[in-house]
Amino acid sequence: MARFLFYDDQLINILQQQEKPSGGAAVQTFSWIRGLTKVGQDVFILTGADKNAILKEECRDYNIIPLYDNNKGVRWLRWVYYRLPYLYSQVKQVKPDYLYQSVPGWASFLMGSVCHLLNIKYLLRISNDNLLDERINRQHSWFKRFFLEKGIKMAYCVLCQNEYQLSQIKKKYPQKQALKIPNPIYLSHIPTTDATQSRSHIAWVGLFQYQKNLKLLYEVANALKHEHFKVAGKELYGNDADTKAYVAKLKQLPNVEFVGFLSRNDIPPFLAKAKYLLNTSHYEGFSNTFLEAMSVGTPIISSDRVNPDGFISENNLGIVYKDLDDLVHQYRTVSADMYTRMSANALGYVVEHHDHEALANKLLYFLEESKKVAVP
Repeated sequence: MARFLFYDDQLINILQQQEKPSGGAAVQTFSWIRGLTKVGQDVFILTGADKNAILKEECRDYNIIPLYDNNKGVRWLRWVYYRLPYLYSQVKQVKPDYLYQSVPGWASFLMGSVCHLLNIKYLLRISNDNLLDERINRQHSWFKRFFLEKGIKMAYCVLCQNEYQLSQIKKKYPQKQALKIPNPIYLSHIPTTDATQSRSHIAWVGLFQYQKNLKLLYEVANALKHEHFKVAGKELYGNDADTKAYVAKLKQLPNVEFVGFLSRNDIPPFLAKAKYLLNTSHYEGFSNTFLEAMSVGTPIISSDRVNPDGFISENNLGIVYKDLDDLVHQYRTVSADMYTRMSANALGYVVEHHDHEALANKLLYFLEESKKVAVP
């Protein structure tokens, strides 16, 4: 049995009864935690400190370690005299075999350093494609990029979501051990769908931010005026001007309904009643909303820029479009038989490729095998 420590500051938002918005990396990490726990591994969680949080009943047996107080100390200096010593102390106390970080950032160098000092294998999951090419320049300064790269170099293994990420890691860090492994999803039972179920809307799920491309969502909803769109999510504080502008425009469209933030338990029934899940993102790694939609037999509409390893088009799981006109044309030509096949394919694909328990075993097998090989 191996001991894992999962480091994600947003996980507490999912674990508590009164859920709060979290990124897709936290959702994915929670599935890894469930999978590894299911197959008998020793799991610890290092996540945000929230003294007022009341955990969900199913989460109360987890070994949860509170992260440092985000508001304590003087900016930048607090990393030296407070945060880093705190992290070192907590990680040393757990002394895991593996430490998993869900979102790489400049502080990955610090976490990698802690793991190096304590002789812990550092697993770094690439959360988004844009971390590995020129798109990183949009939101990360030279300083942050420099230390992010240092952090990647310190990882025992880099876990990739798709072939693009794997190829970029191999290109930039040719000596680094890397594994492409799909995102897991917790499937408490084999998903089923009722062919007679009423599907009334096109669903969109996500945080309102630049990456999610609210402009394209507006254009699609405006082009498909006879379809009902339901938008689930929440606007982030300090958003870019375009996102704010198109949220306002979307609210003016008569065929668009904002349903607010949905908890993890509310998302499956929301998607089960949808005709499609629409993705409009500029980029992703592998959106967890794809898995959530497929688990209830809901096909996907996504652009050719967000079709990781071509899995949607190659497996007939929905509509992959090049531009707005192409989307509208394809949407209007889908027959009832075509739709039924896409829905059935979605269910079959998620069970075969993304079950949390199966992927936990796959990860464990890889880590055991890697011990037999000298790692540069």
